[in-house]
Amino acid sequence: MDIDFSSHGVVAVIKKDGKFLMIKEARDLLNGHWGPPHGRLNPEDKNEESAVIRETKEEIGVEVVPLKKLVTVAADTKVKTVSFWLVEMKENQEMKFDSGEISEYGWFTVDEALNLPLYPGTKKFFEDIKSGKILVVE
Repeated sequence: MDIDFSSHGVVAVIKKDGKFLMIKEARDLLNGHWGPPHGRLNPEDKNEESAVIRETKEEIGVEVVPLKKLVTVAADTKVKTVSFWLVEMKENQEMKFDSGEISEYGWFTVDEALNLPLYPGTKKFFEDIKSGKILVVE
């Protein structure tokens, strides 16, 4: 898939103890939908890895280490494409949420996540995990 970095997003997939970190959208576009921390690439981002690090820090206040790009798909919101990245949170950090962007958060199994109101692409991502098409190991 061709990626136009001027219209590309990243998603930080954080898994711990068999559960995924999900945040509930507080902004107007898709208000009330859930998904992992995410955002679009900025011109100053060197690559997808730097964007996923920056976006995670902005949205939940923690530093992460990108481990592996899981999949790149056509997007369903503000950008044309989006890459889902498995990331690991650095140790001993407290999450700090931007209340202007996030109204709630929680840790969910795949089945629990699929019962949330999800972005369409996020729903497909978790369906692909459940079916075994995408493998996410801690």
